[in-house]
Amino acid sequence: METITKKKATWKLIGNIAFWVVLAFVFFYAVFALFTKQDENTSSFLGIATLSVQSDSMSPTFKKGDLIFVDTKFEVSKLDVDDVITYKTMVEVEGVEYLIYNSHRITEKRVVDGVYWFTTDGDNPLAVAEDVFQSDIYGVWNGRKLSGFGTFTDGFVDFVKSPIGFFLFIVLPCFAFLVYEVIKFVKVVSDYNVQKALGDQVKLKEEAVALARAQLEAEQKAKAEEKSKKTES
Repeated sequence: METITKKKATWKLIGNIAFWVVLAFVFFYAVFALFTKQDENTSSFLGIATLSVQSDSMSPTFKKGDLIFVDTKFEVSKLDVDDVITYKTMVEVEGVEYLIYNSHRITEKRVVDGVYWFTTDGDNPLAVAEDVFQSDIYGVWNGRKLSGFGTFTDGFVDFVKSPIGFFLFIVLPCFAFLVYEVIKFVKVVSDYNVQKALGDQVKLKEEAVALARAQLEAEQKAKAEEKSKKTES
């Protein structure tokens, strides 16, 4: 009996752990999908912007595949030479132009008719200088980076937001949770039926005992009355 009780407690613990794991998966996916914005090689999660480095133009400061952190709240007028800014630029791949986000260091700052222009260049001597208009600036690198983590981040965000990611993080956990709840419900109903059957059996026994006792008392009373009559006669 003690072994059965321990097994039941173990399965209950496993069920509770599974429930919280499923809930964590669903919560994680919901928060990540709702609050993550991805635009080309940039990602923003709850206001924290990151950039996946796509080339070695800023090597050795940071390299291709690194993940850098970018502050998107800044004042253009306070940007200065030596700041590393992230900006929108167009690149051509096999005759097709793509909009990407690039990060280079400011080498020159100028104001033309009240509008800020910046000349940027990479730390790598092979990098090409570019002129950046103030409205194309996305943010300013805050000096933090995760080496080699950019490629993983791009793949992970794409996977989580893909149909397969939705299936694994939402459909499958919810289905597992539903199956667990159905099994739990069936077990509760089964236990209730067992207890009810046992209760009915006990009730029937009690009624049978009461009936037998009543019959016995009636017989004893009848015998006593008969004995009393014989004594009187």
